[in-house]
Amino acid sequence: MKDGRAAVLAGLLSALLVVAGCSLAGGTLGGRSKCWPETDKRMASLFRGILVIDESGPRLSTPEGDVIPLRQGTLRGSVAADGTGQLVRGTEVVAKEGDDVTLFGGAGADGALVVCDVEEIH
Repeated sequence: MKDGRAAVLAGLLSALLVVAGCSLAGGTLGGRSKCWPETDKRMASLFRGILVIDESGPRLSTPEGDVIPLRQGTLRGSVAADGTGQLVRGTEVVAKEGDDVTLFGGAGADGALVVCDVEEIH
């Protein structure tokens, strides 16, 4: 019975090392890539909320009542010709105003999030 436990423990340890190695490989954060320069001191962060995008700029309204300004990273906020606010990557629309989204980006002391990607639209 001890040999069986040792084999299971060895298997679990091997799997843990593989997972840890994969998450650290390539300078990514759990498979995510930073989109802000090293000189810009920001913390990799995930935030969920409702997108608000208008002439005042893009913001994320969180369930806790915070409003987080969004700064251009890989994604940028824009207002379409019909007045619809949207987050775009180049010319591709990835989310629209009013969407409940989880965003990945860099949070800074300025209170803003540099937006790298939309993790999920809920």
